[in-house]
Amino acid sequence: MINALSLPYVGTHELRKDLTKMLKNVKKTDEPVIITKDGKPAAILTSIENYKDLHEMIDELKIAIKELADRDYIKTLLTQKKQIKLGEGTTAKDLYKQLGI
Repeated sequence: MINALSLPYVGTHELRKDLTKMLKNVKKTDEPVIITKDGKPAAILTSIENYKDLHEMIDELKIAIKELADRDYIKTLLTQKKQIKLGEGTTAKDLYKQLGI
């Protein structure tokens, strides 16, 4: 997670002046930089890798939220968990066999 307070800040004037240098540094260090305009945070300069990772996490969170909102799914999970605790669950070996793995 990005902690904006711990990131370096750079103003738009300095960004225009040293853009190539900053792009190289962001790529090399993989550390985002906060871009400020009139002294206030306006944007974040980050690597493509960070951007992709953030979007993957967002997609995974959307799926997780959707699953957690499904009462039947949660009920099934809790039932299966109870069966496992009682030793009534399917062994991994049997499950792999059923799935053909």
